[in-house]
Amino acid sequence: MPRLISTTRAFSGVSAAFALVLLAAVHAYAGKPVAPDTEGGREGGTLFARATAITYDTSRNGSGEGAGRMAVAGGDWTPPACWYAPTMTPEEFRQRYADYLGTPLHTGKAEAVETHEEMYGEDSQYKDHNIDKQGEGMWWEGVMNPSTPAGDPGKLACDEPPFWVENGETPDIENVISPEILAGLAYEQIQVPTTEFELSPADEQTVNLDTWVWSANADFAPVAVTASVEALGIEATTTARPVSFRIEPGTRDAELHPVSGECAIAADGVIGEPYEKGRSAQTPPCGLTYLRAGDYELRATVTWEVAWEGSGGTGGDLPDGTFEAAQSVTVREVQSIVR
Repeated sequence: MPRLISTTRAFSGVSAAFALVLLAAVHAYAGKPVAPDTEGGREGGTLFARATAITYDTSRNGSGEGAGRMAVAGGDWTPPACWYAPTMTPEEFRQRYADYLGTPLHTGKAEAVETHEEMYGEDSQYKDHNIDKQGEGMWWEGVMNPSTPAGDPGKLACDEPPFWVENGETPDIENVISPEILAGLAYEQIQVPTTEFELSPADEQTVNLDTWVWSANADFAPVAVTASVEALGIEATTTARPVSFRIEPGTRDAELHPVSGECAIAADGVIGEPYEKGRSAQTPPCGLTYLRAGDYELRATVTWEVAWEGSGGTGGDLPDGTFEAAQSVTVREVQSIVR
């Protein structure tokens, strides 16, 4: 069983006020929390350079001018705000504590120092930060996702003090680094191609004349990012697949084709069809008809269906993502005289 149980028991008598002090001390000398787009923490050092290092394979990610990250479609899902991961060897933990004692941060914090000694010092169950178990395990602690907004309470949810885990063991604690958490972090890194589209007529539109809409880049293919923690042998690949293309005319005075505004995406990634001479009597498979003259902003949104697969046969669905583009449209009314 993981050694977390005894550590948690030791922590149970610590006041909430001391917990904040201890956490401040823990993070003050840890360098910046590991960011999703980095492979380590303190530049040039070893802290956070081991099992906390999350690497990303973006070789199948979207690219090109205008590519960007998806917005989560509805719901309140967000990428993981924090997680527990191995961050320190016994030597690094002891050195961090020594660094803390050598700064003004610990001045007047005798209670914090005393409690730390009781939990991790020479006379504790860990015998000076488990220094004699170098190579047999790692100290784990909470790691914050720096892309999560500072005011998000989830960012500070992983507030347990450092706990010892022997090699090959998995701590029994919520938010421990896992393929599912890696999948959420990979979601955060996904880039999808810009939603380019063409119109016919290409320039000004005319009231009551169908406007045909189709994709310009025809590269709406699945994209994927793999996040992994090599030291723990875990990974997850998050894949986004385009499933719908929705147009919004920018005014209520318009008719959509189809009526839902949802245009199909063909297997080859092509959306809609370009207008060809002789098809004026046909309804466009993807398009719209403006009913009133004016200047509007035509918006097109691609919805991407997201799922993940991870090590150990894990996997599941994640919320759909959306990516949109806008184009200014001028609609004129053609006046004619009937005699």
